[in-house]
Amino acid sequence: MENERLLETGINDLDPSASAVPGRKCMWLISLIFVFASTFLTTEFILLHQALNGGPTYYQNGTLINFFGTLEAILWLQGFMLLLYWAVYEIPFSGLGVTAVILKLLASCFFNIQPASGLLLGVDVGVTWSNFVGICLFHSGNLISTYDMRKMFDASNFWGHGNLPVLGMWVYTLATTLLITADGLDYYKMDFPNYIAFGQISGAVLLGVGSLIYCQWSRPSWIFSP
Repeated sequence: MENERLLETGINDLDPSASAVPGRKCMWLISLIFVFASTFLTTEFILLHQALNGGPTYYQNGTLINFFGTLEAILWLQGFMLLLYWAVYEIPFSGLGVTAVILKLLASCFFNIQPASGLLLGVDVGVTWSNFVGICLFHSGNLISTYDMRKMFDASNFWGHGNLPVLGMWVYTLATTLLITADGLDYYKMDFPNYIAFGQISGAVLLGVGSLIYCQWSRPSWIFSP
């Protein structure tokens, strides 16, 4: 009952239409965190592949790469902790939805292991398996979320405001499809260097695009009107 009353209440006092997005303030904060996480992840991959391909000396710095990796991993963890709160307390409970968020929260824990271990041990590459485990969990969570949100989509108004979270999740799922393929090829040492670079960088960029779609969905009205 408390959640039902919450859905009828304007969450964002700066936006009179806030009831259209439950927990709008929380979702907007989460989306902004994910934008920064995606930006740092993209930076990490660009630096990594510049180093692997003999780029300028200042790119070939394992500590710098692990620094950006640790920043993005901490932001994913913070964002998914908030997302779990949002999924439990701000919207009507969905078992599939909460399961998906828990998988993504676990994924973010694994994302922290490789770069943080590299920094702590003073090596260029930390624990090698944790990122692959993390992306498997992240992708699994996105697939569950996509399935759980299937009935929210209104085909008659493809670009409508109500479709934005569904479109954002489709973009997230495409991003993790690219990332899990690239990370799997890398982890099992398959000789596809061009695809690995493409998959990791484009996947990270698409995570940012998906996060921006959620920013648009949950934005306050003082940014710009629908």
